[in-house]
Amino acid sequence: MNINTLHIIITVFFVLTLQAQTIRNENRILHTVFKVIDAKSHTEAPLAILEISSGNKRVGEVQTDFEGLSSWNICSKKIKGNKIKIKVFGMNYKPFEETYFLNKDTILTIKLESGTIKFKNRGEWETFIRKELGIPFCGTGLEIDTEIEAMENGTYQHCDGRIKRFNDIPLNELYQWEKVAK
Repeated sequence: MNINTLHIIITVFFVLTLQAQTIRNENRILHTVFKVIDAKSHTEAPLAILEISSGNKRVGEVQTDFEGLSSWNICSKKIKGNKIKIKVFGMNYKPFEETYFLNKDTILTIKLESGTIKFKNRGEWETFIRKELGIPFCGTGLEIDTEIEAMENGTYQHCDGRIKRFNDIPLNELYQWEKVAK
């Protein structure tokens, strides 16, 4: 093997390695933890709804728990230009909207300003979530057996394109997979 052939092989190997690394970085799960707090008192803002979009398309929605926390996972290739826009709706708070740069796992703290009481009860809050945001609200729990069966019999796709059945995915990796709609 002459020196020119060796240089060509090394160059091709280097280019393929860079391409594989780029593909790997574009096809990974990004983990984000949202911490939603009251801007004045710095206490948690429980049960706030976060609507997340990228490139003018909704890519997720989450609700904070009673401690104002929520986690969210998304495939990096769904984030357009590494930017997400977050809209936050909390009872007794002004709506919040901000754009963030997202290209790695992160924790975002969102401070909500107090506002006029738009919702007088939980029923009005649930109606807002369902009708205005188009986000399904958790039901009474009576449908849980049907939901579990659909989950276990479903087909899932990994961020890198692989497709598997639920039972073929190790439980500690399940967060990296999305259910494929039928």
